[in-house]
Amino acid sequence: MTLEEYEELVRGHMNAHGMNTKKQNRQLRRKTMKRKKAGKAAKGMGRAMREANKRLRTKSGKLRKGKTQADVARLAHKIRRRKYA
Repeated sequence: MTLEEYEELVRGHMNAHGMNTKKQNRQLRRKTMKRKKAGKAAKGMGRAMREANKRLRTKSGKLRKGKTQADVARLAHKIRRRKYA
């Protein structure tokens, strides 16, 4: 075993056989992966959802009578197409 392998083992990156475990591989992958930048449509949809929720909810935050979360999503899509497309 080389000095580098020993140091990695001590730091806990490898198990006794010199191999990374599945969990460690997942953690290492998560650290090295770059996040994707949000696209224009995704940003617009977020803004549209905020606006649709504001329109279809009461001051206390409950949905207005006869409205569902599906109505909120439909309205948000409509707003996004008109304002944030």
